[in-house]
Amino acid sequence: MKYRNYGLFIVLLLLLTGCVKGDVNIEFSNEKKANMDVEILFPENFFISYNTSINELKNKLNENGLQDWKSEELKESINGVTYLGLKVIAPESINKSLISFVKIDNNEKNFQVEIDMNAVNELYNTSELKDIDNYSLSNLKTMGLDLDLNITMPGMIKETNLGDIDDNIVKINLLDLLTQDKISSISIISTNEQKNNFPVNSLIIISLLVILYFIIRKSK
Repeated sequence: MKYRNYGLFIVLLLLLTGCVKGDVNIEFSNEKKANMDVEILFPENFFISYNTSINELKNKLNENGLQDWKSEELKESINGVTYLGLKVIAPESINKSLISFVKIDNNEKNFQVEIDMNAVNELYNTSELKDIDNYSLSNLKTMGLDLDLNITMPGMIKETNLGDIDDNIVKINLLDLLTQDKISSISIISTNEQKNNFPVNSLIIISLLVILYFIIRKSK
């Protein structure tokens, strides 16, 4: 998997501008299906200050080994600041490789995802990123870099050895993860039962029917 040039390129971009937001999203739907995408947002003035564009970033990513990844443009407003960026979606070959991290305990009826830190370090190539122009991963956090790993599991998440569980998603600060040396793997356990969304879906349908009825009555 061609991660290394990608990680190096992203960090070089981060060195140019302080406030950058990014998310690595991994969703394990079941023991046979997983998806990964990466979202990166830059303040709108970044593109003006450095005379670049979203298309140039796309081209750079393609040059650095991500030509097989699909990309979508992003635009968000955060605390009154406009951010522009990209969402890059992993190809099927990458998604299939994620399945190797999944284990199933049929006795306990649990899903378990265990990601070795060696795999994480390969993804970000930390050996090359720890000292670039006297910057370090810790310095990047001080500069305003916000980079998280978000992992979604099938069923309800019971426990994780890292990060926080929020709305059934494990959120891990990647800079904290990459700058520590005590934890050798990410371990997450969820129940082998799918969440029941029927009550929520029913409420949505009922609400839409009420609104539709109201519109029809008003039109008469």
